[in-house]
Amino acid sequence: MRRIGLSIVEQDTKYGEQLVGYLANQGLQAMLVPDLAALFTLLQHNPPRLVVLGETGQGGSMLPVVRRLRDLSRVPCIVLSTEPDDTSHIVTLEAGADDFIERSLPMRAILARIRAVLRRAEWPPEMLTPMHSAPLPIAPAPSRGWKLQPQHRRLLRPDGMECDLTTAEFDLLRLLVEAGGVPVSRDDISATVFRRCFRAEDRTVDNLVLRLRRKLGEDQEKAIKTVRGAGYMFAGFTDAQLLVA
Repeated sequence: MRRIGLSIVEQDTKYGEQLVGYLANQGLQAMLVPDLAALFTLLQHNPPRLVVLGETGQGGSMLPVVRRLRDLSRVPCIVLSTEPDDTSHIVTLEAGADDFIERSLPMRAILARIRAVLRRAEWPPEMLTPMHSAPLPIAPAPSRGWKLQPQHRRLLRPDGMECDLTTAEFDLLRLLVEAGGVPVSRDDISATVFRRCFRAEDRTVDNLVLRLRRKLGEDQEKAIKTVRGAGYMFAGFTDAQLLVA
């Protein structure tokens, strides 16, 4: 059975069709699902790669919907929220939602967040194992190699010492590494790392890149390359391999 792309539950038909059309133009297959009953049936017979919960007609907290979804499937789930500071966000994330996105954000920002969740969903299962589980064997690497460990959210230098990165610095490095040599725009960085839209006058992204470069050291100043008009790209470490493990 062929697995479909994204399933979007959205009773605002106009908004839903706009979102589906935009995602299609960006290379993501998506389909509108009329209601939760249809979604739950779909999950049992032909689960999609990702579920987006918009206006479901249920009203109130999305917590019961997410719990029901998690009872049926481990498919990644994103909630499109109308309340940017809703206190139920935390418990809903803990119940199994993979992200909350303000539906008022531009489609471009929503796309970046969807891609981020899809990337995480494609990681090998061992990368998603809780930290209290038994330690996983790390594949051998050259003595001069760097090690990026998403499971533990840390970067190890070739000498085995940890490179002390902030949450934002680590998220930026991981985003650039996962892009596989493709430049990542400031818009996508802002949406993924800071969860807000990028503004031309905002230097937050550029300052973050500057801080990360300093943390990596002077001998690795070319590891993060500025691509004019496109954003930033991870170009690899100088005379050293990067192992993601």
